[in-house]
Amino acid sequence: MATLAANLMQRPVTVTVFGILNIGFSVFGLVGIVATIALFSASAMSNNPVVNIMRENQNPAFAVWMKISIPLGILTCLLLLTAGIGLLMLKEWARKLSIGYAIYAIVSGLVGIVLSFVFVTRPMLERASQTQGPEAAGTVGGAIGGSVGGCFGLVYPIILLIFMLHPKVAAAFRPASALPPLPPT
Repeated sequence: MATLAANLMQRPVTVTVFGILNIGFSVFGLVGIVATIALFSASAMSNNPVVNIMRENQNPAFAVWMKISIPLGILTCLLLLTAGIGLLMLKEWARKLSIGYAIYAIVSGLVGIVLSFVFVTRPMLERASQTQGPEAAGTVGGAIGGSVGGCFGLVYPIILLIFMLHPKVAAAFRPASALPPLPPT
């Protein structure tokens, strides 16, 4: 019990916050992946312009990206969940796993933004220019929203990386015996 109390006193609040956030974002990510699978598994008669463009586009590069990114998304959500639990337990491997996740999420997020723009957003904007009224406005809004959403998705991994690399946070994961002795007072 004394060890638990000592760990709580030494643990930076940011470690607890990011442990909880990692768990929360992993759960939201898994729910999002299930929703994505359901969306693409829906009938071919979908009125969703994004799904229609993706089905009509039939670009092999984008199809491969989707087939790779969904299983990788499940794996990274599970790793993020594991890292969140490990952060709450003040495990050094969890800090390293969080750093690895953040780097992967930033890189894959940037690749995803570029591919989505090329294969989804640009065709949506081209389609919107050929129509008028609410359909065109909805298509443009969806294209802009998707692009902004992709950029917003980079915020958490960037902040996570910054905090996990902070010296005070890194020091909290070192065993007490690895800490330098305090100078005499």
